[in-house]
Amino acid sequence: MTAIKLGNDFWKLTKDQVELPIYWRPDAVSNHHVGVAGTSGAGKTHWIREFVTNMDEQVEIDIFDYHGDIEIPDAETVLFSEATRYGFNPLVLNTDPHYGGVRRAVNDVIEAMNSTSRKLGGNQEGVLRHLLTDAYAARGIYVDKPHTWQRREATDDEIKDIIQHKRWAELKGVYPTLSDVVRLAKRKLRALWMGIDDQDDGKQALSCFEDYCRTMAAMNKRRSDLAKSQGRNDDSDIEALEKRLDTAKTKAAEAHQTFLNNLQTGREFDDAMKYHSKDVMLSVITRLENLIATGIFNPNPPPFGNARIRRHNIKPLAQSEDELKMFVRFRMRAIIREMMQRGESHGKLRRLIVLDESKKFNDEDASNPINVVVTEMRKCGLAILLAGQSPAHFSSDFIKNAGTLLLLNLATADWDEAARKLKIDIKDLKYLRPQTSGAVRMLEKGQIANFRQIHF
Repeated sequence: MTAIKLGNDFWKLTKDQVELPIYWRPDAVSNHHVGVAGTSGAGKTHWIREFVTNMDEQVEIDIFDYHGDIEIPDAETVLFSEATRYGFNPLVLNTDPHYGGVRRAVNDVIEAMNSTSRKLGGNQEGVLRHLLTDAYAARGIYVDKPHTWQRREATDDEIKDIIQHKRWAELKGVYPTLSDVVRLAKRKLRALWMGIDDQDDGKQALSCFEDYCRTMAAMNKRRSDLAKSQGRNDDSDIEALEKRLDTAKTKAAEAHQTFLNNLQTGREFDDAMKYHSKDVMLSVITRLENLIATGIFNPNPPPFGNARIRRHNIKPLAQSEDELKMFVRFRMRAIIREMMQRGESHGKLRRLIVLDESKKFNDEDASNPINVVVTEMRKCGLAILLAGQSPAHFSSDFIKNAGTLLLLNLATADWDEAARKLKIDIKDLKYLRPQTSGAVRMLEKGQIANFRQIHF
C-alpha cells in the first residue's frame, strides 16, 4: 500500500519557508479508519479518490456513492434504481452455522425496516418474524436445522418462470423472496377472515374458496363485457360459468365442513395465535409491498462479478432517506458478517467501505453498522472511509476510534459543534481554507495524537 502525501506542515511552510511533507502511512497508523470532513467543494471527493486508488491491490473496496460522482479507474459501477431493478434478496442465507442462518437473516430484515423513520410496532414485528420464518419453512428451510439452509439464489425472472410453469420441485430449491412472504401473508389473511387455518384440511378449504372467488370474478367480468356490447354477443358461456361457480361453491362448502369436522386438538389454530389481528397483518403486508416497490430488495443481484472495487451508485435512492438507510445499513451488516466469518487478519487491511454524506447514515446508536465497523472490525481487516460536511456529523465512537481525521474547510455555522466534538479550540478551525489548508489527526503507533495544520 502506497504512502499518501497529505500536504506540507503549514507552520514550517509559512514561517520558515521549509516544505516538511506529512504522509499517511498505512503501516504507521493504529487503524485504517479514515474520516474526511469539509463543506461542499472543499475537496472530499478528491481525497476519497486518493485513498481508494492508493490502496493495496489485495484490498476489496465497496463504495456507496450518494452523489454519483466518485469516479474511480477500474471500478465496476452499478446503478441502483427502480428502472434497473438491481437489488439484494435479503432472504438469501449465509449458511455458516456460527455467523448465518434463518434467525440472523430474519433479524437483519427487521433491523433494516426499523432503521427508517417508521419503525415497526411490537405486534407488527412479531407478525413479520413469524411470516419470514414460515416463508423459509415453506421451502423446507428451518431455524434449527443448518443442513436445510443451502439453496440456490434465483433472479426475479427465473422465479416468475418457475411459478408460471408450476415447477414446484424446482421452486423448493431456491431461496424465498419478499414477494413470497407477501403471498404467504395474504393467504394467511384470507384464512383469518374465513376462520380457518392454513394447514391440511384448512388448506384444502382455502384452495377451494380461492377457486370459487376466481370463478365468480371471471363470471362477473363476462357479464360486464356482455353489458358493454349491449347483448350483441352470445351469452351461452354465462351458463357454463354459472355451472362452474355452483361446482366451486359446493367444493368450498364441503372442504370447509370437512375442516370443521376434523378439529380435534385445538392445535389447528396455531396460525390464529401467531397472526391474531387482521389489522396488524394488513399493515405488515402494506409495509412489505412498499419495500418491494423500492426495488432495493429485489432478487436481482448487481453484476459486479469478481471486481475488486465495487461502486454502488445510489444517487436515485437519495430521493427517499428511508430507502437509502435501509440499503446501506443492510449491505454493511452483510459485509461485517462476511469479514467476521473470515476471522482475524493480524493487522492486515482486507476490505474498505467508502461512505459519503455521513449525516444521512451516522448516529450514536452502538448497533449502527458504522459504529460496529469502527469499534469492532479492525481485527478482521475491515475499515471505513467516512466523508461528511462536518465532524459534527460523525458519531462519538467514530471520532474516538478513527485512526485518521482529515479536516478540510468547514462552514462557520459548524465551527462551535465541531470544536466541541473534537475537543479543540475553535480558532484552530479558522485557518482552514478550501483546497489550500486543512488539519489532520493521525493515531500513529508510539506517537501522541494531535491535530496538525497542513498546506495542500
